[in-house]
Amino acid sequence: MKRKYAMAALLLAAATGLTSCSGGSASNDYIKISKYKGVEVPAVEGLPDITDESVENNIQTVLEGFAEITEVTDRPAQEGDIAVLDYTASADGQEIENGGNSEYELELGSNTFFAEFEEAVVGHSIGDTFELQHSFDASYTNQNYAGRDVTFRITLTGIKEKELPDLTDEFVQTISQESETVDEYREEIRRLLEKNNEEYIQSELQDTVWQEVLDNTEVIEYPKDRLEEEKQHFYDYYQAGADYYDMEFADFLEGMEVTEEEFEEQVTEAARSNLKEDLTAELIAEKENISMTDEEYEKAKEDLAEEMSYTDVEQMEEEVDEKNIKSYILRDQVKAWTAENCIQVKE
Repeated sequence: MKRKYAMAALLLAAATGLTSCSGGSASNDYIKISKYKGVEVPAVEGLPDITDESVENNIQTVLEGFAEITEVTDRPAQEGDIAVLDYTASADGQEIENGGNSEYELELGSNTFFAEFEEAVVGHSIGDTFELQHSFDASYTNQNYAGRDVTFRITLTGIKEKELPDLTDEFVQTISQESETVDEYREEIRRLLEKNNEEYIQSELQDTVWQEVLDNTEVIEYPKDRLEEEKQHFYDYYQAGADYYDMEFADFLEGMEVTEEEFEEQVTEAARSNLKEDLTAELIAEKENISMTDEEYEKAKEDLAEEMSYTDVEQMEEEVDEKNIKSYILRDQVKAWTAENCIQVKE
């Protein structure tokens, strides 16, 4: 459903109208952009240099994914174990609603729960029942406990032990398609972390610059036919949701606690927001002659299909109009262009 909604939000073909422009600004019958080239934004900082420690931490996470879990019955719980717990929580002598759990698996030492809770479990054996009293600060994230003196009654019902595989050349060959040895795998992970870091920087920069460009854009008039068609995308999406649950549309909206009038307002606002983005992208692309070859477009469609979790381009084209696909790809192109032509300012 998310995928279909994301694609339903894509807009239609290029706006018409004569274009006027001067360095870094542009306008037509529908929008006026005061500045899109050389916009200043705070410099985007990625992660610090990839260190040996970060590489090893990432490898440790991989090993965790291949850990063997075994039941333990002949010793008390210790840090690193997965403790299986039944517990209730009470305050002022009354059990807290939704404050307890059963068969809850807690890795001791993971800081999943507050430290005293995990420490209290260590040293206990299967079948032990014990209590823990704790005073929670008012700012504690779990509102069931925040600002209260809580008594936990805990029963340890099971202990599981994780055994990680050894990092050997043989193991590496089973999980990597490009590394044969442990040393090669460490370098592979380093390259992956560096690539992810660069992609994060580029994504953050593009989003920041694009928002600045949109802030510099004034809508003079929305093309009525395109606005109505964009609104229809949203209605079609939610109608499909109502059909899925075999509900009348009005009942479906009521289940979301939204009136038809409120829904119309929200849809109109979302349609205007999406249409503004496409009108902006189209105008910049027209002025700067941003385009791509047929080969580049086919590659962009493959990337988009993967991003939207379609099995292939053919499946995407069955569910999404070609003009909407082109619109999305164009917007992505323009976002990349504005990021390449921005000015990053370091604080």
